[in-house]
Amino acid sequence: MRPEIPRGIRNFNPGNIRHAKGVRWQGMAVAQSDTNFVQFNGPRWGIRAIARVLITYQDKRLAADGSRIDSVREIIERWAPASENNTEAYTLTVARAMGLDPDYEGLDVYHYDTMRVLVMAIIRHENGPGPLPVGQWYGESVIADGLALAGVERGVQHGKGEVAV
Repeated sequence: MRPEIPRGIRNFNPGNIRHAKGVRWQGMAVAQSDTNFVQFNGPRWGIRAIARVLITYQDKRLAADGSRIDSVREIIERWAPASENNTEAYTLTVARAMGLDPDYEGLDVYHYDTMRVLVMAIIRHENGPGPLPVGQWYGESVIADGLALAGVERGVQHGKGEVAV
């Protein structure tokens, strides 16, 4: 028996981003038959949405302690609140995938490789392991396309004068 494809993959919303009143996403499907989670026109748009949310966290939101959101723990506490998730397990899984201490501060989501690994870890945690050889749902080109739509590209200079590597 073949297991069911996860809801996030079916909706092209691998981050399981919920509907928010008055919010219309780029690439959002016209027909929204899922009343809880946004449905996108393709996976690149769902990946773009994950990246845009993470950029918003870092640029415009604050962690629980009032500091800038720049650690795996702070990102996941915002992304997956404890009221709905095992946030500690989620944090540790993502930190392990990134090769970082969960409390390391200084994470920069504008760096392509940082964002790529972070997005891939979120997708895997939200949907389970995928069918591709490394247990992912999407290949590098789909991830890169979604990140580019969000404005995160390998080797492109950002406002801070840093170059993503």
